[in-house]
Amino acid sequence: MTLLQQTNQHILAQLKDLLNVISEHAYASPLALLHGSSVGQHVRHTLEFYQCLYEQVPLGFVDYEARNRDLCLETDPAFSATFAENIMLWLSRPIEDVSLTMMVCFENQNQEVQTTLMRELIYMAEHAIHHFAIIKIALAEAFPKIELPSNFGVAYSTIQYRESPKA
Repeated sequence: MTLLQQTNQHILAQLKDLLNVISEHAYASPLALLHGSSVGQHVRHTLEFYQCLYEQVPLGFVDYEARNRDLCLETDPAFSATFAENIMLWLSRPIEDVSLTMMVCFENQNQEVQTTLMRELIYMAEHAIHHFAIIKIALAEAFPKIELPSNFGVAYSTIQYRESPKA
């Protein structure tokens, strides 16, 4: 298993830990701080990016706009935890780096960009951490009794910097 696979598994394990303690109310409630979106919507968004990668790699491309937008993922933390477990199972298997074509659309113009599976796994980690940071801020404000680890939503480079001896 590659370091990128292990890293993404660790990130998804952090998410599963949250999903195992958050109530459905806290998970699905629209929050003013998130402009009406919910923690669950951020989780769904994150998990569906992983799903796109998992399902589309065998086809030779990835299109993150082709998400399912499954409402169960944004309203049911137990369902989302199972979903995350399935992605973790995929990440536990041997994965070979392959070239991919990424479909993107900016300003209503489609474009294809060359990438690789390993590059996209880097993106998955960074993307998830970004959304976890948003989730952490929202939970601290709206549901302060839900405790998250101090490094939840913190980039690995930031953790490393904080832990390094200062000159």
